[in-house]
Amino acid sequence: MPSKEERIENLRRCNAEAHQLIVESLKDALYRLLETKDIRDIRVVDLVKAAGVSRGVFYKSYYLVTDILADDIQMIAEDVRRAIGEDIGMNWKIILETVYRHREKIPLLLKAGMGFEILNQINRSIDAVDDRFKLRIMAWNGIIFNGVLYWVEQGFAGDLDELAAQLTELTTPLYNADVAASFRDGLTI
Repeated sequence: MPSKEERIENLRRCNAEAHQLIVESLKDALYRLLETKDIRDIRVVDLVKAAGVSRGVFYKSYYLVTDILADDIQMIAEDVRRAIGEDIGMNWKIILETVYRHREKIPLLLKAGMGFEILNQINRSIDAVDDRFKLRIMAWNGIIFNGVLYWVEQGFAGDLDELAAQLTELTTPLYNADVAASFRDGLTI
């Protein structure tokens, strides 16, 4: 028979798994609704009905419907940051490959008016950066955001390697030793 501590740990694990299933149900339902509705027309009651959960369950995790999207944006941005590492500079292929994995969600996030939140999440990478380099890195983040935005607006059309090569060619003159040093030396850990 499991000890009291083991039973408590089992209960915590089961609760965490149940919570994750609820969050995933809400996300899936919201993205399905976004395919046919504007974000302003999606009410909590519509969302919980589509997800098969109660309003109380929704409010245990979220305050607004858009909070679900903000959570997903944070997850996507973290995925991109993990993929490219510390030097975001000339890693266009890695950036595009990572964005492509989220190709179903990103257009719906943009349709929901979350573009500014995406850019804000990208810019959160500068929180630990030395003040001397923040503006430079924010400008570079804007280039990344707009390069990805262009590709999304094109419906992810074209060859990924070709687009990465084009973006690398366009940004190589901008990505000089000073910008590279911003990423390398700008972190204040």
